[in-house]
Amino acid sequence: MTADDAGPLRPGTLGVLTTGTEASGPVLHGLRAAARELGYAVTVFSVPGRRAAVPVAPGMAGLVVLDPRLVAELPATGVPVVAAASADQREGARRATEHLLEIGHPTVWHLGGPEEGPIARAREHGWRETLERHGAVVPPVVRGDWSARSGYRAGQSLAVESGVCAVFAANDQMALGLLAAFAEAGMRVPRDAHVVGFDDIPEAAYFAPPLTTVRQDFVAAGRRTLAALAAHIDGVVPPARGAVEVQLVVRESSRPTRL
Repeated sequence: MTADDAGPLRPGTLGVLTTGTEASGPVLHGLRAAARELGYAVTVFSVPGRRAAVPVAPGMAGLVVLDPRLVAELPATGVPVVAAASADQREGARRATEHLLEIGHPTVWHLGGPEEGPIARAREHGWRETLERHGAVVPPVVRGDWSARSGYRAGQSLAVESGVCAVFAANDQMALGLLAAFAEAGMRVPRDAHVVGFDDIPEAAYFAPPLTTVRQDFVAAGRRTLAALAAHIDGVVPPARGAVEVQLVVRESSRPTRL
């Protein structure tokens, strides 16, 4: 069994558990696509906290949790439980931040996700470590909740902040709101500021301007997750799950036209 070959699973549906603190949309898309390849439907359970009761639907083949901390904390569910495979979040943040530094910016501001979320923290750490390694000033983090609306509100505050000319947003949806706020404030991207997102959602190439972002293969991550789940069901050692590789996709939002 390879890391991307889930093999046979028990008949039924696959459950996915989210607490709302993860950047879950693209991850769910990848899991659903991988599950469809095996003929499985996906049922999503959203719970308000890490210690909330977990509903289990009849005939569920297994449960995937998006926050890896949940695996050890969940009460007995009667079904196999695995954490979702993930991309190398820190590496993606490093590439995004270094890209902005390399085109001439003295520092990079960060529009981060929820502080309690592991994905948001990993991306923030990658950004912070990169700035520190280059001897750059580390600006205060401006936070959102992964939504475009929160990115818009953050963009309103950043637009009046002195010296903001490069922003790494922790996901593409927040970058979308940020771009809207900058445009409303009279800041043109990439003339007045450069913006990089994370995820490369299908719409990112059609933002105004098209968004530079970190691409991760969510379907490959979904396949690795289902391979681990199949091994768990069969009682065998799961295949090694290295982090899914990331790629920086450069588009108009960070073209070095102004420096």
